[in-house]
Amino acid sequence: MKRINSQPHAISLFWLFAWINTITLGGGYVIIPVIGNSLEKRGWMDEETYYDIFAQAQAYPGPLALSTSLLVGIRLCGFWGAAAAFFGVILPPFLVIILVSRLLTIYGSLPIVKRFLEGAGAVVPGIVAAMVWKNGKRLFIDMTGRQQLIRILELTVLTIILVLFPRYSLPILLGGIASMYILEGLWKPSK
Repeated sequence: MKRINSQPHAISLFWLFAWINTITLGGGYVIIPVIGNSLEKRGWMDEETYYDIFAQAQAYPGPLALSTSLLVGIRLCGFWGAAAAFFGVILPPFLVIILVSRLLTIYGSLPIVKRFLEGAGAVVPGIVAAMVWKNGKRLFIDMTGRQQLIRILELTVLTIILVLFPRYSLPILLGGIASMYILEGLWKPSK
C-alpha cells in the first residue's frame, strides 16, 4: 500500500465519509468512486490500493459502500478508523430519515406534500413490478409447464392476499415465500 501523505486521523475519516454520504445520491456504486477520488486527492491512499480494497469489500455481506469504508478505515487507522468510517457512512442517511420524518409530521397534511407523496407512492409499484418482471422471467426458464403453472398460481394467490390484507403484508409475504419453497420441494418431480 502506498500512502502519499501522512496517515489521517480517525476523526478526519469520519468527516470525509459523513460529507460524502450526505451529498451523494444513488447508492454504493455512486459513492465508491467519490470515496476513491477523495482519498487519492487527500493523499491518504492511491487508486490501486483503494480499488483492491473495493474488490475485497464485494466479498462481504451488506451494503457495498459500508464494507468498502470499513476496510479503508481499518487500513488507514485501525479499529478507530473502522468505527469512524462506520458512523460516517451510517449517520447521514439516518439523520436525514429522522429529519424527513419530522418534516412529514409537521407538513404532511399540506395539499402539495400530500400530492407529492401520492405521486411518489404511485411510482413505487411500477418500479417494483418492473423489477419483478425482469427478475421473475428467470424463474420460469428452466421449469416444466406444470411447475410454471404452480409458480404462477402461488404468485397470484400471494398477490391477492396482499391486496386484501395490506395491514399484515410482512407476515403474509414471508409466509408466502416460505410456502413457495416448501411447495417447490413437495412438487418436484422425482428423477
